[in-house]
Amino acid sequence: QMGLPFMKPDETYRHIPPYPKFLVPELRKTLDTPSDQYLLVAFDEVGVLDESLDEFHFKRTHDGRVRPYNDFFGIISQLCKEPDLFFIVVGKSKGLINELADSLLECTGGVPGLLTRAVNMLLNYIIARNQPFISKEECLTCMNDYDFRRICAEPFVERILNLDEDRKSVFDILLMMALYRIPFQVDDRLTSESFLYDAVTEMGLYRYPIDQNTFQVLIPKIFVVIFKNDPSISSLENILLGSLDVEPVDCFFYSKCRVFEGIVALRLVLMLSSKNRNELRELLCQLSPIWKQMKLPISTISPIHYIKSVVSSTETRNESNKSRRTFANTEWNKIIRDTLYLETIYIPLDATSHSPDIIFKLQSPVEPKVLTVGVACKGRWKSEGIGWSDIIDEAKKFLDPVHDQVLSSAMDYHHCMLIIVSTKLSLNASNELGNQSRCYSSGMFIRNDSFKVPDNCELVILCERDIQMLIDEEILNGLERAFHVSHNPTFWDFGLDLLDRIRNSFLSWQ
Repeated sequence: QMGLPFMKPDETYRHIPPYPKFLVPELRKTLDTPSDQYLLVAFDEVGVLDESLDEFHFKRTHDGRVRPYNDFFGIISQLCKEPDLFFIVVGKSKGLINELADSLLECTGGVPGLLTRAVNMLLNYIIARNQPFISKEECLTCMNDYDFRRICAEPFVERILNLDEDRKSVFDILLMMALYRIPFQVDDRLTSESFLYDAVTEMGLYRYPIDQNTFQVLIPKIFVVIFKNDPSISSLENILLGSLDVEPVDCFFYSKCRVFEGIVALRLVLMLSSKNRNELRELLCQLSPIWKQMKLPISTISPIHYIKSVVSSTETRNESNKSRRTFANTEWNKIIRDTLYLETIYIPLDATSHSPDIIFKLQSPVEPKVLTVGVACKGRWKSEGIGWSDIIDEAKKFLDPVHDQVLSSAMDYHHCMLIIVSTKLSLNASNELGNQSRCYSSGMFIRNDSFKVPDNCELVILCERDIQMLIDEEILNGLERAFHVSHNPTFWDFGLDLLDRIRNSFLSWQ
């Protein structure tokens, strides 16, 4: 903004000596900022400070470990004593943190430009009132105000809304990468002349460092608030942004990649809400009398929710300190009745002993009928496929507890269905099904009386051919290749062509 030329680090150090007592006067001089005017200095990604580059020298402890934070924050804390000087330091936090800093992080996603605007607006708010905030709550209320967030995000949002079609497709792919936890590396390219790293920066999104060369895309929640009210946002972008918005910010720090389930869930919600007839809905209506009575399509497109496993109340952001447990059988009543809102699709964040991979709940618009649907995505990459024992195990652990805890007291209007989506059935299962999808209704026995379908329940097994209505063979093969390389594939492992094909498969049902 000041028209300064780009300088290499050693040139910068000659221009502005890297000593605390010189830093602030030199910055004010360079920016032509008077000493009685607010100065805000932002340090981004301090967690990657590395003394091996010979640019930082930190004291070592007696056991040889380096403590960069102690020295760095010691300097910052001294500088903070100067009047009208503020610092923003961005880095992964450890332990419990200040509530105001936590709110700023959740609001802005840690993007330095957004953080700077947010703090600047808070300072201007104080100047306009000519008095400081009376309490922490008053400050938080100001930050949560819609107008505050709109003005804060305006320059970044306008940039995204005015993207051309090619860059808009990149934005959609970045949203998918954020939702499905697909990391990228610093040298990943979109084209021979453009880097993914630069595209993330250009759109005002945040690159969360996993290691020195690997990053995760984060979407500032403040963007979602603004985008929701813009008519130019596509239904795909709306559902991706809405899904990211309902997740707590801590979710970004430990969640696992759920690409296959995410694709199936998104295709489901788009196909179920589409006003156009489609093969999958027709197939389910033919197989299941209960499904036919639901009178689809559903009325609105809702975001995909990620359900977190139950965690201890003493959890911290440090992954190693997390204590998890699975849902108990007796908790299903509360989960089904209170947590699953109508017309919303969920992907449980962590596998539990009773939950399938995807859960959603439908209510008929013309009849007082409710259908809770679980989707189990089984045997995705198992060479031998899944057999009857796997299918029966999934049916028992979902249909039985839901029937016992919910349906037994609401038999007249509440139904439950489990859909098995397997990319490969074992030879025995495939031969018995005859390469056709099958529905087992209430009272039917499966596999020589191994399991009896409970009252008002159904088990649907989709054959490999019909699964391609949800996710086509080329995408399946691409996912299999990517996950063969790594259990947590990066953008490079998937490839731009595959991610673009996934995006286009969503757009076909908008």
